[in-house]
Amino acid sequence: MTPLPSRGGDDAALVARAIAGDRWAGEALYRRHAPDVIRVATLLLGRTAEVDDVVQDAFVKALRSLATLRDPASFGAWVARIAANLARSRLRRRGLLKRLGLDRGDEEVSFDQLASDSVGPEERAELARISNVLRAMPADARIAWTLRRVEGWPLQEIADAVGASLATVKRRIVAADEEIQARIGASISRGDEA
Repeated sequence: MTPLPSRGGDDAALVARAIAGDRWAGEALYRRHAPDVIRVATLLLGRTAEVDDVVQDAFVKALRSLATLRDPASFGAWVARIAANLARSRLRRRGLLKRLGLDRGDEEVSFDQLASDSVGPEERAELARISNVLRAMPADARIAWTLRRVEGWPLQEIADAVGASLATVKRRIVAADEEIQARIGASISRGDEA
C-alpha cells in the first residue's frame, strides 16, 4: 500500500475556506479524505461497528481544530493521524474490557477480508493468520505495524500519530515483525526503515 495521497494545494485552499466559515469546503474535505480515513480505521480496529464512530469523531475534531493546523496542505495526513490516535484509544479500551471479561467480541474484519479479489487462497490464508497474530498484540504494536507494513506510512508520521518517539515506533514494528515470524513463519519485507 502507499502513503496517503497528497492533495496539498487543493487542501490548503479548502482549509482556508472552511476556517472562514464555508461549510461546503468542510464537506469537500470530508468527501476527499473519508475513504482513506475509513480504510485506516478499518485496518486498525478490525470492527466495522467502531469504524464509523472513529471516522466521524476524527473529522469533527479536525474540522473544529482547523485553525491549529500548521500546514493546511497536509489536512489528509493530519485527519488520518487523528483517526489513528482515536483507534488507539479504542483498542486500549477494548483490551481493558477483555481483561475484565466485558468485551462483546464483535466480529472483526481481517486482512484477508479486505484483500482484493485477485488475491489467491494461499495469500488470503496468510493474511488471516497475520490478522490473528496482530489481534493478540498490544494496541501500540498493532497500530505501528499496520500503519507501516500495510499502509506504508513514513515512520515519523506514525510516531506523530501515536505520540511516541521514532525509536519506540521502530522497536514496536520490529517486535511485531518478530512475533509474526515466530508465530506463523511469515517473513515480512522490512525495506528501508528511515
